[in-house]
Amino acid sequence: MSERLPPAVRHGYGSAALALAVANTSVMFFLLKYLVDAAGLSPATAGSVLMVGKLWDAVSDPVVGRMSDATRTSWGARRPWIALGAVPFAVFFASLWWGLPLQGTVAAAAYTGLLLAYNTAYTAVVVPYGALTPALTTDYDERTRLNAARMGWSMVGGIVAGVGLPVVLGQPWGSWRLAGVLLAVVMLVPLAISVVATAGRDVPGEVTPHTGSMWSVLGNQAFRRTSALFLAAWSSIAVLSALVPFYVEHHLRHPELLDATFAAIQLSALACIPGVVWLAARREKHLAYAALVGSWAFVMLLLAAVPQGAATAALCIATLVGPGVAAAHVLPWSMLPDVVELDRAEQGLDRAGAFYGVMTFLEKLATAMALWGLGLGLQAAGYTEGAATQPELAQLAIRVLIGPVPAVVLVLAAIGAVWLPPLTRDAHRELVQRLGRSPEGRPTV
Repeated sequence: MSERLPPAVRHGYGSAALALAVANTSVMFFLLKYLVDAAGLSPATAGSVLMVGKLWDAVSDPVVGRMSDATRTSWGARRPWIALGAVPFAVFFASLWWGLPLQGTVAAAAYTGLLLAYNTAYTAVVVPYGALTPALTTDYDERTRLNAARMGWSMVGGIVAGVGLPVVLGQPWGSWRLAGVLLAVVMLVPLAISVVATAGRDVPGEVTPHTGSMWSVLGNQAFRRTSALFLAAWSSIAVLSALVPFYVEHHLRHPELLDATFAAIQLSALACIPGVVWLAARREKHLAYAALVGSWAFVMLLLAAVPQGAATAALCIATLVGPGVAAAHVLPWSMLPDVVELDRAEQGLDRAGAFYGVMTFLEKLATAMALWGLGLGLQAAGYTEGAATQPELAQLAIRVLIGPVPAVVLVLAAIGAVWLPPLTRDAHRELVQRLGRSPEGRPTV
């Protein structure tokens, strides 16, 4: 039998993901459209702003990760970062949607500066938060359940942002500014809960803090494979997230269904998380990943093939995205603690922060490139900012970018997961036996 964490710890820790998802979903789903249609930037300029912000965000991740590895306080190594970073994180998030009375190059520079500040604060919270995972449990399957709880709360956060932001905007008193402030306030509560719930568990291990090159973790083969699986799935989520508002407005021609479309995707993914945990427990994590993201690729093609204006069909197909999105959220992050544990046994170093920092760096680099490519693609196709009707080529570009492009990436990822798997269950069992623990993570005597 596996050793389970108390539900208060599992969900207390996981609740912070709600705050991170509120911010991340808002930026991924709405910031490109906000910069184009509300701030008045061209699609190419808006895409460039997002790329610069994400590149800086990515660069800061490994730095924060290594700094958290070296942190030693009475609160622990990771929890002080979450506690102290929460307020700046919320404040800078709200500033993104405040609205600047600027135009042209000056506006682009100002939004770039705000995005840099926000991404720095986001990094200071999200990297230590992720690196806290290996310290909470050493059990192979409990890590899947822990990350399932984390990603379940993340889905709830996605729903709060994906549905709540359009609802606020649709009110007579609503505005981008008000929506940003309300969401920022919501974000602070779960971050505080997570810090309290993990008290006493963020204890430095008996290994030496990592002080070498933060990029040395790329030499770990299991990490490279795990990160490749994550990046393929997450870049597809980034594409889907950024294009849904354009798809709903200009292909389905029912902009009022934007919140319903977001709800269909997020609720479906949330409902599928227990199934992902069940499949991973009965098979290997990488095999569950391959099966679910492979089916996701087919669903993306179906979404692109929906006839123009067929909103009902699109909503039904959007619910089928759930299993793949749930797998993308849960499984790679469940594999990473196993990689950290193996590395700690082999190297005798605490490099959890470096692993999570580099993983987040790669995530944001892939997201930046994907969003930049989307902006360039829409610009090349003749997308006109703020226009109710777009050229046929621009409408075609939206369908191609939301369907065939991510489908190819997902199929390649599914093949790679089967052909070159990361750490398997048998390899983890051998590891814990070598470390003198039972397969459930308890020390043996």
